[in-house]
Amino acid sequence: MVARASGVTYGFQRVHAALQTGHALTVQQQRQEPVCCFMQQSTLDGACGVHVFAAICAIFGLAKVSALHNMSQRKYGVPAEIWKAFGPTYFTGVHAKDWVELVNSLALPLKLTAKYGANDHVDQHALDWLMHGELVALAFASVLHQRTKHWALAVGVEGLVEGQQHQVKRILLLDSCAGPPVFRTFNARLSLPVTGFGSRRAKLLQQDKKPVHKVLFWLYESESWCPELVHLLAAVRVRKIA
Repeated sequence: MVARASGVTYGFQRVHAALQTGHALTVQQQRQEPVCCFMQQSTLDGACGVHVFAAICAIFGLAKVSALHNMSQRKYGVPAEIWKAFGPTYFTGVHAKDWVELVNSLALPLKLTAKYGANDHVDQHALDWLMHGELVALAFASVLHQRTKHWALAVGVEGLVEGQQHQVKRILLLDSCAGPPVFRTFNARLSLPVTGFGSRRAKLLQQDKKPVHKVLFWLYESESWCPELVHLLAAVRVRKIA
């Protein structure tokens, strides 16, 4: 955290505790050496949903990363079951409710909590979960057209602290469409607009304690994608259970 001269307002960043930064983003899997948890998709597929889930499995240690990389060739184990469930969606993509159903069908030690759209207060739930250090799978779509529909794994948030209030400015993403993160935990982000289109609704989120029923707009930013206004279609909190 870097405090301003006044000592009243300062920036904060909160990310999932399992992530270890370095030349590659890694996690510790049981007694093994730290392994890379980022997996990059190609320009030909629509497999962002399965890439998000594979990253979750790597972070929670539900399968070896090397096995996840070769899930389509595996005959047994969790990676084989993931491919059996998600394989048909590899080139077509997967809708949010279908993603939840497919994950639940695997009967892994995971608990999913899903919120869909503005009427379900998807933005507030996502921010609250991330402020508590959770992993959240996000589905979002372009505001200007419906051609862009995408999944990314939210791993944290950052913003400002003013007095006793935390104001989230950005959601930090691990996005399979972007390049590998180096010396940081994320490679893309969703930023609340400060000016222009969508900025008034962003202020409502930060100033009003009541739930915001309107669709909020976020500016998607990454090194591999031109900045684009998007809105959240779904947020799915994923917890590992004993």
